[in-house]
Amino acid sequence: MVFDSFFHEAKSNFAYIYDNDTIHIRIKIKKGLTKDVRLIFGDPFYYKEDSKGNYKWHPYGDAISMKLDYETEHHDFFFIAVKPEYKRIKYVFIIDNRYLFGSREVIDLNSHSNMRYNLFNYFNFPYLNVDDIFDAPKWVENQVWYSIFPERFSNGDTSNNRDDVLPWGDTDDYSNNQSFGGDLKGIENKLPYLKSIGFTGIYMTPIFKAGPSAHKYDTIDYYNIDPQFGTNADFKSLVETAHALDMKVMLDAVFNHTGLFHPFFLDVCKKGKDSEYYDSFYIINDDKPVLPKSPEALLSISRDEVKQWFTPKNLNYRTFAFTPFMPKVNTMNPKIQSYFFDVAKHWIKKYDIDGWRLDVSNEIPHTFWRAFRKEVKKAKRDAYIVGENWDNSNPWLHGDQYDAVMNYELLFPIWQFFGTNINFPSYDANTFIYRVNKVLTDYPKNVLRSMYNLVDSHDTARIATLCSNQTDLVKLVYLFLFSLPGAPSIFYGGEIGLEGEHDPDNRRCMIWDKNEQCTSLQTFVKKLITLRKTYAAFKNPDFKWRKTGDSNILVYEKDNVTFLLNNSNETKKISINT
Repeated sequence: MVFDSFFHEAKSNFAYIYDNDTIHIRIKIKKGLTKDVRLIFGDPFYYKEDSKGNYKWHPYGDAISMKLDYETEHHDFFFIAVKPEYKRIKYVFIIDNRYLFGSREVIDLNSHSNMRYNLFNYFNFPYLNVDDIFDAPKWVENQVWYSIFPERFSNGDTSNNRDDVLPWGDTDDYSNNQSFGGDLKGIENKLPYLKSIGFTGIYMTPIFKAGPSAHKYDTIDYYNIDPQFGTNADFKSLVETAHALDMKVMLDAVFNHTGLFHPFFLDVCKKGKDSEYYDSFYIINDDKPVLPKSPEALLSISRDEVKQWFTPKNLNYRTFAFTPFMPKVNTMNPKIQSYFFDVAKHWIKKYDIDGWRLDVSNEIPHTFWRAFRKEVKKAKRDAYIVGENWDNSNPWLHGDQYDAVMNYELLFPIWQFFGTNINFPSYDANTFIYRVNKVLTDYPKNVLRSMYNLVDSHDTARIATLCSNQTDLVKLVYLFLFSLPGAPSIFYGGEIGLEGEHDPDNRRCMIWDKNEQCTSLQTFVKKLITLRKTYAAFKNPDFKWRKTGDSNILVYEKDNVTFLLNNSNETKKISINT
């Protein structure tokens, strides 16, 4: 038995405090190596006198069997929940009633039985501190989000239309420079529609004053609504209407970068090193102008000229990606921190928003987010904080930064199993299960309960397009989405089959003509929301997979509910192995 056949780490997603009395412990073992894993655990200070008068350490009891929880291609994961009486625990794993896997080495107990209770080789969980419990808002796991790209959802007030506004949806070639007049009044007017389907909250991409873009990720003024979308009073009315309908409202925090025309950056362009905001951005060469020409000149030149001016090598300031219109902000600058923290609290205190989605959150220092969380939670204890992270995000989910991330790690396997129009390898049922299991073991169970789950977004192709517009296939995708722990989210129009390739085509105008909507899909989504509210099993983080031997069939149990998904065009008769 070799040491690298096992993996465990204390105080991580492999050992964490779940509630006031419980620790969850997990071990990863080389696939097929064993089916017998047990845990010895006890208080590190609990010693008893034996018959010879010697004081020896005593565990809480005999070695306890751990259950095989999940498996991937290469590993088996065993799990146990324990309740240490005195809130402290030392523990070790026993494999095949012979090998002891400890914090420092693997020991063959047949040869070294005296090492069975040697605490020097035990893992340690020093104390179950209540303050260390992952503490996301309790309302989140009952949430069903509706994600809105405001410019393309609904035009409720024509008085704020741009001069070049286009007729609603009148194009076959969408771009991020077009305007169709979507605004906050349009969203407010449609809240009863969303409520009737069962959605309990809306997340909106940026709505603050920004450049001429449709997406508004190039913020100019963080304290005021973009005139294209309405006024601050319009936003206040929207939030009040949403709350009256028992719906939450979450905004997009773009703190990684500003827009080119943000006053702070304009001041740097004008004054250079003499600007009080010079250190608020990442200027590369102090001896060169920040911009080769005025910011206004950028708006009048062609895209090809912009690309020529701003190649990755000649940009003189850090940006989001290599986009010259979005200068990256130094979030560790005290002026910037004070500014952004005030912005976050302002929209909570004055307008009573319920959460922040954090744009490009993984490029910003952890130190910033730790301080940000404290400020936000002081303003509203149960505000929801969601990071836009596309990869494994455990470093941000220890309870000191985010409450959740957008769960892109599950989005891609979903595409690869259900999708028929994808640029990724397709998965069979077994591979899909392995990928899902990886995510289920990457995060603590209480973290899974707060995740923001999605199958498409304003940054991806739409699920209808990825499924070649096959409604029955999209229904399967949504069924799986709604059976995940955490909060499901549907990108606007997803409930009526709105299509779209990658950005900007995914940002099409919402279809409001019922004759052009897929009403059967809308009805199905409504039913799913009802089922999720009715059966707690849908929200349970524990999956019990059943093998069928069919590469297109998924069968899994959650509490008293069995899910059967046939990802094929054929009627199937299956035998379920327990």
